[in-house]
Amino acid sequence: MMYQLPSNNPSKTISIPTELRDSLSCLDIVWSNIFETVDSKINPDRARQYEVDFLQGAPPTWSNFDKSASLQLVERDGFKDLIQLIEEKREKSCLITDVSLQYQPGSGGSTLAMQVLWHFRKDLRCARVIDSDTKKLSKQVVDLFLLSNEEHAEQDRKTVLLLLDTKEKMDNDLPIKNDLWENLIEEIHKRDINTQTPVVIILNCSTADFSLNDTMILDSKLSEEEIRQFKEKLLQQIRVQRKSQWKVTTINLLYHKDSSGSAVVREVLQDLREEFTCEILTEPFTTEITENKEEFKKEIEDKANKLHRKYETHKKPVVLLLDHKDDKSLRYLLKNLQSKLQRSDRTDHPAFIIINAVKKSVVRAPGHVKLKLELLPDEKEKFAQKRQEIEKKHKKISKTFHAFNIMQGSFQKEDAEKVITEEMINHIGNDKQSSSTRLLSFLALMNSYVPGSHLLKPLCKTFIEQTKWPTDEGKPSVEMIMQPFMDLIVIFSDGKQNFMRLKHPMIADACLKMFTENNLTRSDIALDFLNSMVKGNESNYGQICKRMLVTRPYGLIKKQKFSRLILDIIMEGKTNKCISLLEMALNLFSTDPFYPQALARLYYIEVMEEDKYQEAEKWAEEAIKRDSKKSHIRDTLGQVYKNHLRSEVKKSCLDINTCLDIAQSAIDAFKHEAEAAEHELDDDTRFNNRGHFGFLQVCKEIKSSEPLEQSEQKLLEAEVESKYDFFEWYLAFSRLSYNTEEPDYFHRDVEDCYKRYFKQAEQTERMALNEKKMKSFGGLLHFLKSDIDVLKKNLSAIKKLQSKNETQTILYIFANIILSQSDEPSEKSQELQDRLQKLWSTEVHGRSPEFYLLILLLFWSDQAKKAKPKPPNLENCVKYMSQSYKRTYQKYLHGRYLEPLFFYGKGEGLQRLVHALKPHQHSLQRPVHSKLDKTDLDLLTEGDGSVEVKCLQRINGKVEDHKVFAVRNGQQIPVIAHNQASVCRRGQVSFYLGFTIRGPVAYNIRYQNCQSVLIKSLKPTKVGEPRYLGPATVIAVTGTGVLTDYQPQWIHASRIKHCPTGEQSSSNSKTESQKGIHLTA
Repeated sequence: MMYQLPSNNPSKTISIPTELRDSLSCLDIVWSNIFETVDSKINPDRARQYEVDFLQGAPPTWSNFDKSASLQLVERDGFKDLIQLIEEKREKSCLITDVSLQYQPGSGGSTLAMQVLWHFRKDLRCARVIDSDTKKLSKQVVDLFLLSNEEHAEQDRKTVLLLLDTKEKMDNDLPIKNDLWENLIEEIHKRDINTQTPVVIILNCSTADFSLNDTMILDSKLSEEEIRQFKEKLLQQIRVQRKSQWKVTTINLLYHKDSSGSAVVREVLQDLREEFTCEILTEPFTTEITENKEEFKKEIEDKANKLHRKYETHKKPVVLLLDHKDDKSLRYLLKNLQSKLQRSDRTDHPAFIIINAVKKSVVRAPGHVKLKLELLPDEKEKFAQKRQEIEKKHKKISKTFHAFNIMQGSFQKEDAEKVITEEMINHIGNDKQSSSTRLLSFLALMNSYVPGSHLLKPLCKTFIEQTKWPTDEGKPSVEMIMQPFMDLIVIFSDGKQNFMRLKHPMIADACLKMFTENNLTRSDIALDFLNSMVKGNESNYGQICKRMLVTRPYGLIKKQKFSRLILDIIMEGKTNKCISLLEMALNLFSTDPFYPQALARLYYIEVMEEDKYQEAEKWAEEAIKRDSKKSHIRDTLGQVYKNHLRSEVKKSCLDINTCLDIAQSAIDAFKHEAEAAEHELDDDTRFNNRGHFGFLQVCKEIKSSEPLEQSEQKLLEAEVESKYDFFEWYLAFSRLSYNTEEPDYFHRDVEDCYKRYFKQAEQTERMALNEKKMKSFGGLLHFLKSDIDVLKKNLSAIKKLQSKNETQTILYIFANIILSQSDEPSEKSQELQDRLQKLWSTEVHGRSPEFYLLILLLFWSDQAKKAKPKPPNLENCVKYMSQSYKRTYQKYLHGRYLEPLFFYGKGEGLQRLVHALKPHQHSLQRPVHSKLDKTDLDLLTEGDGSVEVKCLQRINGKVEDHKVFAVRNGQQIPVIAHNQASVCRRGQVSFYLGFTIRGPVAYNIRYQNCQSVLIKSLKPTKVGEPRYLGPATVIAVTGTGVLTDYQPQWIHASRIKHCPTGEQSSSNSKTESQKGIHLTA
């Protein structure tokens, strides 16, 4: 077969040389002519078998999408949405973009993603990732885009649509997409690719638990049809959560202030009153936590008690609509409800489904598609029609198509349970120790807790052969042994090996339920699985065992304490079985530190015996022995001691010496963790702050429980202050990600610890803390978010000190900049510039990032340059700031989102600066509200290229060698691109300018309008072939040459012609080919 892909020329395809094709080993490419040539057509019998396997529950193969050989697959609701999103993304001016598909296991997510690739195979270069080595993968993706590598130099560029559907994560626990994105950018820069359209669109598939939580958007100005569709999707989500076993679930509804908002939800609830207990609370909380913590707790408790009584009375799920302006209080209500339900019996439905409706001034249409275990009405009709076609073609065998039939029935538990026959139940009841029963139990456990996983058929054969048979001759096959259950199982091949799994995850859940009803518990099955299947074959089951026993899923508020399987066994009251499981696993995987770490956590969190902390300590130390360099492994030992300390402090007969000994062990453990965190830093590692944080928590605990000796207090004070100083700038300059901040307790514990050690007798705790914050750059930023009056009152104290102290001068200048953001009087910008310029003139190199930040804030405007003789050189300032940031902060802030502290606005003097910090919610003091609307800020930081921000000034700049420069008074000042993928070619740009502690940042980069041209081909053309290639975008021109994004080389002007709007590269008009392009020297 001659393999072909779409060409840059839309009227052509291009044949791929064998050596280039063989080099793309990380990719499963969907060839544009697949199954269309004589030698690539599938044998009808084989195609029929592929179809049967797929309908029964095997993973899809490309042959399932070939309409000439198979029935056309049903397109679920998300198909058209994905097509539309990709069509929009392919017109975007960027290097890389992505579309997200989130799906519940068993809902057809992988199939839908492959359907989309199949749809685009003749229009884009479509491929699926089959090897997650991101360095190698990124090179091959760029090769596919260029159709060129070292051996094959000629280029033909076309956007790659890349399907990334992997459950793996990197060692740093970040999704593979993050790492792939960075490597793709690096590879594109290395090849010096300039382009007007994306090199690659990543179709990023990931599993999501919509049965626990989902977010829905309701925009304004929707038609009646769109409102009807929204109601259907809300009802779909409620039904998805109705099927779950979570005790509390949430639906976050963000609705536009001009939309019908919660009224739509109320209409849906009206229709659900027979099935659910429906409650509506408008602005449910009258007390803020900052006003009166005890009163707030009492109000939450009263609300939770009232709701809990409703549930206990009716024994039906309560659907609760919370309609309010702010969702801050929701987490406290959730925790309270969860604690009340913690020890209640397991049910087949949640007690509470909470619809958390929050009004927004702007909402964005979601850039992703969700696939759920519930069909919409239109989908139900499509599947009903398809079932008729399938029954007509496959007759009786269609009854075994359980994967399709469960989907067609809208994923009802009853349909999955019905496929388990009475004969199967009797077989299990009569022979629990048979190979068939045990093998089915292994499949049920795996497919329930790790959906999509499978067993290698040869290993199943080996397991069966361990059973004694009357003779060695004629040992039965796997299929013969599993005959009682073969209706539940699908056997399939990837072309190299054969695999077995159950036909649908819901069948696995039903089987597991059947086993527990027959007194075969999850823990019994898991122990048997480890002992009989994993032992001796550890390399084949490493990922499955880790996901079953170690990986902690996210809950509503934070990560769960243990894996789903361990949590379920604990719920059965069998913590000792969990211990046995983890002990067996840590012996099988004898070098893996995560199993002893999980066991240590199990002991100190769940076990009730007296010696629990000694056992936890033993296993935490075993984990460290297995990997002493990994700081996160070391953290567990510190947590064991910290929790032991808290346990001792609560005892009525407090032994202070015992407490101090435990505290010292905890402090030592956290110090060792912090040292390991320092040593493990490299380009791919995010700094682990838990050693510093754990140290402060322990110090807070011992100071709270018993007064310390003067000498002991002094020993700790210096380290407490040092750790506090670290978190002061760490939390002021950065956060976890652009949309995720540290949890509330993080700030609270850091500040509480400092106050307990440094509060003087005549001070309140708040006074002690404010006094400390006045002494640091990060601390001063705090007053923008909390109380500007504190800064106003204390400014004179800084002013007195600053005349003799350079550090105080910098703080004084910054304090005035902060005051200028409010209506409070501050020193004029010229006076502040004089102070700063004097420091600049004495020493330029080696200063702090904060110093260079002030230079940029005060001297960026044109007026500052005109007003001062020899103002600071901003090109040099940015260079020195970058060097200083690398020395001071980079290793700690790598991988975190750097907060934009200020943006460049439209005012005069200091009023040009627009701060970008969000006030503390419910602050009782006087925070400074930014001129920058919160919604605009969110859109800027999310990378929305279309947002227009009225209070900000756009800056002119340029892009060269994939680097962004601000062009100002003849200077080219390097700035950091907020979204590196948006820097896709050379040219003139404009952007909004923000300032982080790393330097100036370009947000919302836009290229200025460029000419499109066609390029005359140098190759002889046959009759009917186009003479011109393109269209291409002009990047730069000289008197005789043109540089375009089509190729990195300059092109002589004689080969260029204008590309009129809508013209394609296939244009062959004689008159048009004579047109030229205006060139300037």
